[in-house]
Amino acid sequence: MKTPSPFVPAQKAGKNSLKLIIATGLLALLPLIIFRKQIGELFWFGDDWDQLDQIQRLGFWNWIWQVVGENFAPFSKSLWGGSVFLFRGSYFGMIFILWLTHAVNTIQLGRLLQLYEFPVGSILASQIVFGLTPCNIETLGWATQWPAVLATSFLLFAFEWILRVRPFIPTCVSKKTERIPAAIIVSLSTASALSFSRGVLTGLFTGSACFWPTENKTPFFRRCIFATIFLLPAIIATGMIMRFSSGNHQHLVGHLSDAADYGLWYFCMNPFYLLLEMDSWGTRTIVLLGTIKIAAIAWSLFRSETPQRRLLIFLVLFDVGNAALTGVGRYHTGLSTTISSRYQYNSLLATLPFAALCFDHMWSRLAFVKRRPTFAYTAFLLVLALWFCHRWKEEVSGFCGSRGSETRELLFHNSAPPENGAIPGIPYFTTKRAKELVDTYNLH
Repeated sequence: MKTPSPFVPAQKAGKNSLKLIIATGLLALLPLIIFRKQIGELFWFGDDWDQLDQIQRLGFWNWIWQVVGENFAPFSKSLWGGSVFLFRGSYFGMIFILWLTHAVNTIQLGRLLQLYEFPVGSILASQIVFGLTPCNIETLGWATQWPAVLATSFLLFAFEWILRVRPFIPTCVSKKTERIPAAIIVSLSTASALSFSRGVLTGLFTGSACFWPTENKTPFFRRCIFATIFLLPAIIATGMIMRFSSGNHQHLVGHLSDAADYGLWYFCMNPFYLLLEMDSWGTRTIVLLGTIKIAAIAWSLFRSETPQRRLLIFLVLFDVGNAALTGVGRYHTGLSTTISSRYQYNSLLATLPFAALCFDHMWSRLAFVKRRPTFAYTAFLLVLALWFCHRWKEEVSGFCGSRGSETRELLFHNSAPPENGAIPGIPYFTTKRAKELVDTYNLH
């Protein structure tokens, strides 16, 4: 199979580009396969216990409609709770479905960049970093994070359908061939909004796409109708959160500056702080990383072609939206938590295409690359993948110990465990109640 040149748009690189994108996306499963034994030690942690407790006390149907923190997520809760029964209490089963969703997202990221005419090199580099970086270890090692990953899945698929539907968005959807794609976008917007609080951004983007310039000179009013339809699920989910959630948004008076500071630190520090393994902290660090990130965004927007620029603008807005919502929801936890591993997933997704375009530009100007561009880039990507796998080896042991082995020892082997405060991540949970849930759901 001939590898397409890494510096031409993927749509012009031949049929092999899609196969490469799928194969590269599946590489995201490598850490799970290589470190199966260590990851298999992970056990129910923190909010997992709270959700299991509520399922038993409230009943499954009543539980899925309960607001959790700042999330109104009946769709993802039904999938999460259903998986508990499907895998018969196996935590590895829960982690496996989480990783499988991540692999799908990695493939879809590549598909999106291909559809929006990005160079093959930037597509594959973005996929490898997004799919393999251990910066995502908490997102991929904690079943409670599956709803957030699911919401991202629906966003990525919505971005694709926005491109497919764009030519007729402003027209009257009177034909079946036009109604079906529009219904798919509404469904994706709904699923994303009802999976995770920040999934409401999907509806915002699908709605705003109605105002893209098209060949059809359609009245502004008709565009507004479509935008409202696509945005409606996000509006409903936001209303439910505002009405029934007791999160920080209910106490913003006097804390707007705290939320803004948190959002700014989140935007500037992620994902490069963990990705580059930095250890400095403070104003100089945030200024440096923020400058690098903003420069990459500005350069990419200036140098990109129209199809690429449309996706890049969405990604910038997605990153800013995540920063704003995270600032509101987490400002009380302190600025040091802005670089938490669980916050890297969407930041990587939003930033990597910019970084990859900049890297492609610099890489293509190296003398040895010009002589054998495909071979050189393939070798680079291979080294990058191996380096990330090596970093997983360093990360996974300690993480799986504190998130699994210690809890298993406490619940299954310790003959005299402490009665209170012994379950990691949820200090108010009693050991007795945890053992009751182990028996009820066959947790293992």
